[in-house]
Amino acid sequence: MFGGNMGTRLIGLVLTAALLSVGCDQFSSAEAPVEQLPEIVPNLPEVPTLPPPPFPTTYDDESYSVYGLRQKLRQALDTDVAVTGYIMDIYEPPPCKERKKEDCPRVDAPHMFIADALDKTDRADQLIIVGYADNQEQLARARRGRKTTTIDGSVVVPTNLKVGNKIVAKGHFRLISSGGFNTSNGLLEYASHDTVEKALAQK
Repeated sequence: MFGGNMGTRLIGLVLTAALLSVGCDQFSSAEAPVEQLPEIVPNLPEVPTLPPPPFPTTYDDESYSVYGLRQKLRQALDTDVAVTGYIMDIYEPPPCKERKKEDCPRVDAPHMFIADALDKTDRADQLIIVGYADNQEQLARARRGRKTTTIDGSVVVPTNLKVGNKIVAKGHFRLISSGGFNTSNGLLEYASHDTVEKALAQK
């Protein structure tokens, strides 16, 4: 009885091993289908070409352009600087024929605007320069040929400022002038200037 069961068990084990062997052979010989994926080509945008700056930050004489001064606003604020630019506009008080001066429009302190090029007519592209005279009376005296200084004596009132002239203006770069002018992108409180190129009409 014991021997018969043992034989039956041995036969069963042999059959099981044979079936497993056949199953393994069938599995290993079967080729699973392989799907060829399309080649992935990255579609990246081209690296943009940045345009060159419209003007140099500084010139050979180390003066700023108006553009450069704005680019270096934080570093230049509250320092003495030189700026090269063309005089675009010089403030002149509006004419008044009223007998009483108090009836005339308010007259601002002298100021002017410079820019990096004569076609920069937008005020946003211009730098305001103030403090070359305390008032229009000082400016008028200087234009009559009298040597005139500002009240504190720090500035000789210039007489050769002309629209279209290219100048190198020197002064203190700040947000609020001692005379009350203020602007968020900075102004130049005048100390002196050199004319490096006269307007075409003057040549």
